[in-house]
Amino acid sequence: MKRALLALGALVLVLAGGFLLLRPPAAVAPPGAGAAGPIEAAGTAGARNSPDARTSPGTRGSPDAASAIEFAPGDLYTVGTGTVARTIPVTGTLTPVNRTTVKAKVAGEVLEMAVREGTAVREGQLIVRLDPTDFTLRLREREAQFRSAEAQVVQAQRTLENNRQLLEKHFISQNAFDNALSATEVAVAARDAAGAQLSQARKALADTRLFAPMAGIVAQRFVQIGEKVAVDGPVASLVDLSRMEIEAPVPASDIGAVRIGQPIALSIEGIAGEQTGRVVRINPGTQAGTRSIPIYIAVDFEDTRARAGMFAQGRLALEQRSGVLVVPVAAIRETGARQFVYLVEGDRLRERDVRLSLRDESARGAGGAVGLVEVLEGLKAGDRIVGVNLGALRAGSMVSVASGAAAPTVGSR
Repeated sequence: MKRALLALGALVLVLAGGFLLLRPPAAVAPPGAGAAGPIEAAGTAGARNSPDARTSPGTRGSPDAASAIEFAPGDLYTVGTGTVARTIPVTGTLTPVNRTTVKAKVAGEVLEMAVREGTAVREGQLIVRLDPTDFTLRLREREAQFRSAEAQVVQAQRTLENNRQLLEKHFISQNAFDNALSATEVAVAARDAAGAQLSQARKALADTRLFAPMAGIVAQRFVQIGEKVAVDGPVASLVDLSRMEIEAPVPASDIGAVRIGQPIALSIEGIAGEQTGRVVRINPGTQAGTRSIPIYIAVDFEDTRARAGMFAQGRLALEQRSGVLVVPVAAIRETGARQFVYLVEGDRLRERDVRLSLRDESARGAGGAVGLVEVLEGLKAGDRIVGVNLGALRAGSMVSVASGAAAPTVGSR
């Protein structure tokens, strides 16, 4: 037992000696440098973590540089003068001023229909021809009756002349002469009646041919070949598309500013470009239920692009001002009762309160801006403002403009 313990102790001593022999020797520091090592390490760690080490004072961004705003050239507008108007919208459909329905003047069977829907006709052009057989026979009958009446007149006049000679010789009485005179007058009246009936027969025959009473386009035909048409029955309707009218309601509160002859620019569906109309009539009363007053706008067309029933819309100018200071509607900012614009003064952005007047939502300014408003106070011609809605901007910020075209002038046309 004692031998085992001694062997184990010897083994431990051998292992410990081997460990000491394999350990590398420690570096010897120069004299006086023992305390400097820890201080230098601590200083290096502090510089690595310091913010000043990451950004030098010369390269840090200033507050003005951080808040600078760069605008595109189209964002800024140079204030100028222009024209604005107080307008009201008008809408309606095109209705031909001249339209008519050709109707049969006599009853008969349709032998010929010379036009169809959409056919352009001139004044006096044949539209329909009815069967003239009955009217031709009636005309011959009236002509014979008229000739018979004329013969009776000739006979009565001859008898009257003979009786006058006999009366002068006292061969007949005055009463007999008066009877001859009366018979002559009756014959003349009968001839005149036969002549009137003859004229009616001729007119009836002529009425079997129906002609266009005006130039225009056939909108609808109501009969076909072989059909019977009654007296005053519709045959075809014609419209003149060269002159149209629009009936448009106007609020009663604005009707006082509407006058006869007032021009209005209209946009008509299906027709490119604007058409110019003018007010030709004003209804004397309001419409039931709407309290609006209809006005009638005439529009002339040089070609046949327009069609009845097309929708038209425009704006009627009730008041117009020219040469006034204007800015785009989009440039106006509102905070409660306050109205202001963003003004560029030098290289800074400022808020400038303005007092406004007439607003024209349809007026067009430079750069394609739609909508102008008159400025009474707060701006002058030549001021540069932010003319588009870019949201809330910080007043006092530095301003720069990207290279490009110069800012357009508001109000220039």
